[in-house]
Amino acid sequence: MGGAPRRASRHGSRLPAPPHPRRPPRAVTGTRSDAVTRAIGVDVGGTRTKIGLVGSDGSLGIPYSLPTPGDPHDLCALIARETASVRTQAGLDGEVPVGIAVPGILDEDREVVELAVNLGWKDLELGAMLREEVGAPLALGHDVRAGGLAEAAWGAGRLFTQSTTTPSLPPVADLLFVPIGTGIAAAVVHDGAVFGDRFTGEIGQVLVEEPYTGQRMRLEEVASASAIGRRYAALVDAGEDPLVLTDGGRPAARAVVDRARDGDPQAETILFSALDTLGQALATIISSVGTRPVVIGGGLAEGGSIVLETLRSSIAARLGVVPAPPVLPSSLGMWAGCQGAGLLGMIRARRTEPVG
Repeated sequence: MGGAPRRASRHGSRLPAPPHPRRPPRAVTGTRSDAVTRAIGVDVGGTRTKIGLVGSDGSLGIPYSLPTPGDPHDLCALIARETASVRTQAGLDGEVPVGIAVPGILDEDREVVELAVNLGWKDLELGAMLREEVGAPLALGHDVRAGGLAEAAWGAGRLFTQSTTTPSLPPVADLLFVPIGTGIAAAVVHDGAVFGDRFTGEIGQVLVEEPYTGQRMRLEEVASASAIGRRYAALVDAGEDPLVLTDGGRPAARAVVDRARDGDPQAETILFSALDTLGQALATIISSVGTRPVVIGGGLAEGGSIVLETLRSSIAARLGVVPAPPVLPSSLGMWAGCQGAGLLGMIRARRTEPVG
C-alpha cells in the first residue's frame, strides 16, 4: 500500500500525499493477535474531515477530505458513508476497524465530547451516535493526542530512541507534539502512550506575558498561526495586501514568516514575540516532564530555521541546566491526525480481539 493518494471520493477533494516514513517502520505488535494490520482513520476538523486507510507500517492509502458538516448527526452519516466507501475501494470487509479523532475536550472513557468550540458541540455523546451509524469496530480519540502518537510511531519520532514497553503499539519515541493552527495544543508522548487526562495539553488557554507589551493574554492569542497573521495585519493595516491575505482571505502566518525572513521589522516583531512566548510555555512543560524532542505541527512548521531555531533558542534560554531539546517539524504534516486515528482503531481492535 503506497502513500500516494488514489482518486478522491466524488464528494471530496484531493490533498497532497502524506509523506512516507524516513525509513521502513517496524510492524505493530500486540499482546493478543497480529491479524489487525490496517484501519480506517478519520480526522474531524473544524472545516474539513480527512479520511484514509492506515496500515500498521504507517502507510496511508485512499486519502481525501470532505467539508465537515455542522450538524453532528450529518457528520455521523458522512463518516458511515465514507468509511464504507473506503472499505469497498480497498476490497475489505465490514470488520475493518475505524478510528475517529476529534477536537475539543473529550472524555475518552465515556466517549463524550464535553466541549468543542469550533464545532459548536457540548456534552455530545458522539461515541454512541457513531456506533449506531458506522457498524464496525470503532475507537474514538482526541485529534492532538492521536497525531502525537502517529508522529512518535511513524513520523519525526523515528529519528530518536524508541520505546517498546507498551503492548499493542508500534515502537514509539518519547516526544512533545505541538500543532499550531487556529489554536495551540500539545501532547506529551511518554513510554508508548500519551500522558495525562482529557484536559492535559490545552496549553493555548494558559495566560502568558507578551514580551513586547507586557500584556497578559492567552497563549493562542499571541502564538497561534491565526494570531500571528491577524496581529501582523493589524500592525501594518494590511487591507487587501495580496502578500498577507493568502489564507482564504485571512491573514496568513506563512506570509509573516516570509516577510520576517526578508527583514521586515514589523513581521520580525510579531513572529519573534510569538515564538518567544511559545518558548516560555514549552520550557515549563519540558522542565516538568523531562527533555524530549519537540515536534511542531501545522503550516507554521514549514517556515524552516527562522521558526524552528528561534523557538529552540527561546526554550533553551529558559531551561537553565536542563538540556535543550531538538525542535523539528512534523513528518506526517496535515495527515498526522488521520494516521493517528487509524492507529487508535488498530489498538482498540487488538485489545478486544479473542485469542486464538
